[in-house]
Amino acid sequence: MTTRLPEDVKERILSFPEYKMGTHKVALIMRDGSVVEDVLVAWGDEVLRVGKGEVVPFDLHDVIDAEDRS
Repeated sequence: MTTRLPEDVKERILSFPEYKMGTHKVALIMRDGSVVEDVLVAWGDEVLRVGKGEVVPFDLHDVIDAEDRS
């Protein structure tokens, strides 16, 4: 499993205002249409946490878009 988001999703996330010190709080849109809320991303592509957990419960290749939640 990859630890980085796809490049096109990274570019979109980097267009959002920063949440705190180089991080973005986002919702990730998955290939199947589901939405994963409360995701903290560093550098536009490194998922730091999902909800309260540090384990990413999905394959990052399945992420197709993001929405700002800062």
